[in-house]
Amino acid sequence: MTAKKLIVIDDEYLAVRGIEAMMSRMDVSYTFAGSAQDGISGLKLIEEVEPDLVITDIRMPGSSGLDLIAAARKKYPDMVFALISGYREFEYARKGLELGAVSYIDKPITREKLQALFERADRELMKHKHDILQNDRASALAELKMSRSIFIEMVNDSQTDGWREELAHFRAILTDYRFTLEDYGNECYHLVRSIEEAYYEKWRMFEPDAHLALYHNVEELSSREAVDAYTDMILEHIREKISARRTGTSYRVVTHVIDYINGNYQEDISLSAMAQKEGVSETYLSILIKEEVGISFVKYLTNVRIEHAKDLLKRGYRVNEVSEMVGYSNYRYFGNVFKREVGCTPMEYKARSGDK
Repeated sequence: MTAKKLIVIDDEYLAVRGIEAMMSRMDVSYTFAGSAQDGISGLKLIEEVEPDLVITDIRMPGSSGLDLIAAARKKYPDMVFALISGYREFEYARKGLELGAVSYIDKPITREKLQALFERADRELMKHKHDILQNDRASALAELKMSRSIFIEMVNDSQTDGWREELAHFRAILTDYRFTLEDYGNECYHLVRSIEEAYYEKWRMFEPDAHLALYHNVEELSSREAVDAYTDMILEHIREKISARRTGTSYRVVTHVIDYINGNYQEDISLSAMAQKEGVSETYLSILIKEEVGISFVKYLTNVRIEHAKDLLKRGYRVNEVSEMVGYSNYRYFGNVFKREVGCTPMEYKARSGDK
């Protein structure tokens, strides 16, 4: 175990040497790392040594021990301080405790008093270490959660670019925060299940039977390399399935629908009829079209009909004829849709086209 560093700040030379001599005869986890005779030089020594424990006298020339603690606390919030107090100085000692000193030793200093101080300092340092570890773990868990959210978003967007980079980032978090093998496996398993669940939720129309990873498969692995290999195998499988879906079934379904609209726009076409024709649900078909085309089914159908209507009007057809020719049985409704999309009525558009 690495010895913890102690410095003593006191203007009484004998008091400093006395603490150093007593420590040499005690079985303690601290090593004497230096001393200073006033608060100003004491602050400099703290910056140079960065000790674990500082024992300082309350009253010193130039800058008191209380001033030193107040100043050092700003830069070293986890450093442990203890006070040496003389007779009738309890009020000063209490002020030091309020500033964060863990204890005080009244003079004369004995080995028993030092031993009690070291034990109290050890408990405080352990508490600080625990708090730091807890804060680090909380930060790591927050970063891991964010990374999982990014993966889920990529699955929902059928996006496979950047998977390997994000996985490398996920593993770097686990490594930087020194997760145990068990925790490392837990977090990787959590990632795998999150991605799998997002995938099967999105593609449940085509894959109603989900085949999810089991925890005991990860639990049996004996190294991080084995956990990484298992994670890579599952995520690569999901990534390939998403790529296949994006360029395969979903693309073909949308292509069929778009081709049908372009060739049969004058017919009564509905989302439900097209979904039934392709063997998918209306909701799923609506999502696919929006993802691939960028607009809704109704918006795409309307755009196709209006573009053909504009061409027919330019060629001299009457409004009621055009309405029926592009799939609208009610020409008044056709007129409303046309004005909404083009900004003018069919008659106005026809007149403007005739003037050109």
